[in-house]
Amino acid sequence: FVAMGTVEEKQNRVVEVILSRVRAWQILVGKVIGIGLLGLLQLALLAGAAYFSAQAADLADIDLASIGLPIIAAVFFWFILGYTFYAFLYAAVGSTVSRQEDLQGAMMMPIALILPGYFLALFAAENPDGLVPTLGSMVPPWTPFVMPVRIAAGVAQPWEVFVAVAGTAAAAAALVWIGSRVYAGALLRTGGKVKLLEAWRAAAE
Repeated sequence: FVAMGTVEEKQNRVVEVILSRVRAWQILVGKVIGIGLLGLLQLALLAGAAYFSAQAADLADIDLASIGLPIIAAVFFWFILGYTFYAFLYAAVGSTVSRQEDLQGAMMMPIALILPGYFLALFAAENPDGLVPTLGSMVPPWTPFVMPVRIAAGVAQPWEVFVAVAGTAAAAAALVWIGSRVYAGALLRTGGKVKLLEAWRAAAE
C-alpha cells in the first residue's frame, strides 16, 4: 500500500501540489504512519477474532491463558519494527516508477527479502531452537518474522532478543534515512524507471 500510494501520487501529479506546502520526507512519514495505524488495527481485529473464536470453540489443545500479555506485546512490537523496516523500503522502490504497471517489477527487491523470512518463520515453528532459525532471528530483514516465533516458543535467550532488537532498530533507522532520500530524489521524476543511485544523487541537488 505504501508503494502503490507513492506511485498513484506521482501518476496523478497531486504530489507536486503537496510539495509546495510540505517537505518530501514529511509526506513519506505521514504516509507510513497512516498506513501503519491501519495495519495495527487490522492486526488487533485479527487477534481479537482469533481469541474469541478459540474461546467459543473451547479447543482442548489450546490454552489461551498460557499465551499471556508478554507474547501478545512481542507480536505487536515486532510488527511495528518490521513494518517500519519494510515500509520505507517499499516507499523508496515505489518512488522510482511512475505507473502502477511498472510497480510489480520494482517490488521484487523487498519481496526477495520477505520470502526467506516467511519460510524461516515456518521452519522456526517446527524447530525454534535450531541453528538456522536462531541465526535467521538475528538478521534484520528476517528478524521480525522469526524472532516472535522463537519468543512464543520460549527458546529465545535475552541476549538474542537484545541483539535482534538492536540490529533491526539500527537497520530500520538506516532505511528511514536512505528511503527518505531516495523518495525525495525520485518523487518528481516521471516517465521511465528511475535508478536508485540516480534518485539518491538527485536528492542532493
